[in-house]
Amino acid sequence: MSSIDQLVQRSVTLKREVLDYARKPRFDRAFRQEIRARFGRVVVVEDEAELSNFFDWFIQQHRLHDGRAVIDLFVEAHPDLSDTEREFLLGWRDVREGVFEVTGRDGPVLHTMNLIDELPYRIRTNTDEPIFDRMPPGSFIGSRIVPVHDDWLLSGTTALYTAQDQANAYNEAIRLATEQPALVFHNPQRLAHAWDLQRAQHAAFVAHFGNDEVTLGVDELDRAMREFWDAYSGRSGTAPPTSLDWLDDTVETIGVIYDQQAGLGMYADYALAEQAFADPDLMRRRRHKDVVKAYVHDDSVDPVPLQRLAARHPDNADRVLRAATGKPAFVWHEHGEQLLRKHKADWYASSHLPRLTVISDRLAAHMRAGRPE
Repeated sequence: MSSIDQLVQRSVTLKREVLDYARKPRFDRAFRQEIRARFGRVVVVEDEAELSNFFDWFIQQHRLHDGRAVIDLFVEAHPDLSDTEREFLLGWRDVREGVFEVTGRDGPVLHTMNLIDELPYRIRTNTDEPIFDRMPPGSFIGSRIVPVHDDWLLSGTTALYTAQDQANAYNEAIRLATEQPALVFHNPQRLAHAWDLQRAQHAAFVAHFGNDEVTLGVDELDRAMREFWDAYSGRSGTAPPTSLDWLDDTVETIGVIYDQQAGLGMYADYALAEQAFADPDLMRRRRHKDVVKAYVHDDSVDPVPLQRLAARHPDNADRVLRAATGKPAFVWHEHGEQLLRKHKADWYASSHLPRLTVISDRLAAHMRAGRPE
């Protein structure tokens, strides 16, 4: 038996041990928080595969309070693992999620092409069931895979799509690429193309608005952004509406920033945050203080607005952030990055990637044909 075959076989026991380890009480709180965030307070999942893949994600990719994943702690707690097993398990953090078109088979290896990143993958399975017999060339599989030497191993639950079900496979690939653009950027050519697009959009934004930052009233936002996207595309009246569903009814202004590195971002009540940094005494007012606190603590808000406002008002940043954090000794230039990394860990983990979605020509053609629902 080859070394890779031995490791694939060994993965059955290792996965079971990791699952048992993940059920320890020490992970209960983090697990409850994440499953509530994904499924709501009452977990109702019609598709068991979705729940299975959530467990897979929690073990392999979710960062705990110290920045490590469950799989890191498992490896640390088992010094008896061989070097090969340790490397294999830690490789589980490098999950590739996608929809893979089956292009052929060579014994225990399925040859595929990922519709999302357009890269080839040689996939194996550790199940005794002949599941690859149900995956002929021309069919598709939706799956998570982890590296095993130079090949890849199925992880979690796999969805099967026949060749006749191509439209649904494409739709799922589009959904994943749209919700998780980082999946596309495993392909270095796609990554380079995305950076080129982001630089071009940034230049167009500056040319249109006169700056890479503009503060708009809520009632102005949709019209202003439609005009920008129409100007950028050169096709009048084709820009989609700007969603306002994420805004609270009390929000009056939106800061729209197209940062060259971080991409396009929109920030609620940006005018109040600007005012607070210009005059820190305004942090005594509840609305100003609440907005800055949200910019600090809300992990859905990236660091860009705070970084820009602090740079614009260096003499006031300490007072503003002391009021927002309740830390009287806070000094922005000493503690600012640590504060942001604590509350924006996911953003920093992917801060080296473009902030836009790039999909393959094949998926783009499918979208233009109007097939996705």
